[in-house]
Amino acid sequence: MSLDDTTRTVEVDCPAAYINEGGALLVQHEEEAIIWVWAYPDLYPWPHDIAWLYAPVTGKRRWPGDLWGIDETGDLLIIECKRRKSGTDPFVDFLPYHAPNREELTAAHWQKKWAHHHQKELSFPNGVVVRPSGKTAGLLPRSSKRAAIRRWPRLVQRVDAQIRSDDYTDKVHTYLQRRADIGNPCPHYVGLLVTSDPDASALTPGWTSSAHELQKRVRDGRVHVVWSHAHTKSSGRLVLTMQVVPASEWK
Repeated sequence: MSLDDTTRTVEVDCPAAYINEGGALLVQHEEEAIIWVWAYPDLYPWPHDIAWLYAPVTGKRRWPGDLWGIDETGDLLIIECKRRKSGTDPFVDFLPYHAPNREELTAAHWQKKWAHHHQKELSFPNGVVVRPSGKTAGLLPRSSKRAAIRRWPRLVQRVDAQIRSDDYTDKVHTYLQRRADIGNPCPHYVGLLVTSDPDASALTPGWTSSAHELQKRVRDGRVHVVWSHAHTKSSGRLVLTMQVVPASEWK
């Protein structure tokens, strides 16, 4: 794992779903990048420790984003992940959503919601076992009956070990209490763009316009853009990379 302020990488075994690909991976679903950062929290370029809380499956009006987390200072992070393509806009759903004093942004709300979904997640032996029809509650990404995260079985094993540990539970409780103590401040909104071409520009007019507008509505420094990709080494192993796009490039 390499760590600095703007770029982080981790090397992993290539899953069977991508074993015949060379060079940059053409990631099939954005939820795959969500399981990358859940398996390796330090892969996400952030200055504080993060406990990931929940991956919404639907409901962009109340639950925008693909991953919610809480950091050690009590700040809430909401990540919308998109595969980079023409017209992709990871911020557009945040614009109608953001409003002061939303109940969903409070520590009290998350203490109850997280406990419910955590219990449901742990009621099954692991994160990829097929759930009965209608049993969708849980923490991990679960679009298409969790098909996307099944492409990364070893990473899901890492996540399973994390979320079943006492350390994870203690962190969630501690970090949410800190959020309550500091008055439930405005969350951080993150656009996570996944690309198969690490040399392409992350910037497109559509999402930069939305990011500008969102920045006007929230505290300065609460809107972020992160660029992500995976490529195969000559050894056959994968390097997962996440890189901050400096605000000076899109503001």
